[in-house]
Amino acid sequence: MSYSFFLGANSSRGFFSFYDELIDLKKAKAVYILKGCPGCGKSSLMKKIVAAAEKKGLGVERIYCSSDPDSLDGIILPELSTAVVDGTAPHVVEPSFPLAVESYVDLGRFADKTSLQALKSEIISTKEKHASCFKHVYRFTACAGKLDNELFDIALSGCSIEKIRKKAERIISAEIPKSKGCGTAKKRFLSAISPKGYLTLPLHDDLKLYALEDTYALGHFLLSPISDAAEKSGLSIIKCYNPLIPERLEHLFIPELKLAFVTKSSDTITGNEYYKKIRIDSMILPEALRANKKRLSAIKHLKTEMLSASCSALSEAKSIHDELENIYNPYIDFEELYSFADELIEKIV
Repeated sequence: MSYSFFLGANSSRGFFSFYDELIDLKKAKAVYILKGCPGCGKSSLMKKIVAAAEKKGLGVERIYCSSDPDSLDGIILPELSTAVVDGTAPHVVEPSFPLAVESYVDLGRFADKTSLQALKSEIISTKEKHASCFKHVYRFTACAGKLDNELFDIALSGCSIEKIRKKAERIISAEIPKSKGCGTAKKRFLSAISPKGYLTLPLHDDLKLYALEDTYALGHFLLSPISDAAEKSGLSIIKCYNPLIPERLEHLFIPELKLAFVTKSSDTITGNEYYKKIRIDSMILPEALRANKKRLSAIKHLKTEMLSASCSALSEAKSIHDELENIYNPYIDFEELYSFADELIEKIV
């Protein structure tokens, strides 16, 4: 089965990375860390590997870039215990077991360095404009995070956590096998604050889906005990966190059971059909929401504005990054690059 996720988030704390969760390095056969300039073909190379892997019937986990959701930042081929990842900033990846597991792949060797050195001033000024955009992005996400925490605190003050935990226990009893083992957990993001807005990646249709109707991020208290129980039962799970507040669980996948719990808030809407809906919002005392009605409305509005502003700044950053790629593109020998890609595909797949 193939999955798609993000490993980086434009969060309230700046760029937040789960790139150290890419693959279990002690079990991995090989990890290829791509290094090179903008526009040198890192994402294109990974897309060619994906196409070759899927042609052979292999499962692929795609890792998309939260600042450019059309671009791949990494791929994992679980059946081959192999991964390929963009190791450049902001998600710098360095080897833990150099050459024994991870290897650098220098795509800069396909660039005409002499010609690019003549464009030094243009490259520096474009890069500085790009960095300036992200200062704005993270100011807006920091504000949105504070507002989100305010909503969370108000809702939490009128909510029975015990009621949520009892609901979790009933789900565990119905869905999680009563066995003991030592499972594994991967950390991912299914959603991203991106140039395309608050984006949630599509889900598979063959999953048994529980939908959490959760406006105030209280679903974390339901998902946390379920994920703990699944891990203690020896299952492999995928824990997806909130991209704005990365400490909070937002979605949970248990692939071996073809089971998923997806938060369906105003920010994260998916079009899949659901097995069952869990109304977390209904577990908040109505009087607590009524007493804070105007305040909640104002905070929600401001949070929406801050997220919209951060997405607009990301869109501007993407345009500038495209300019940077256009500077480099004419000086990349793509014929040689794709010839190398074919060699790498032969080696991996």
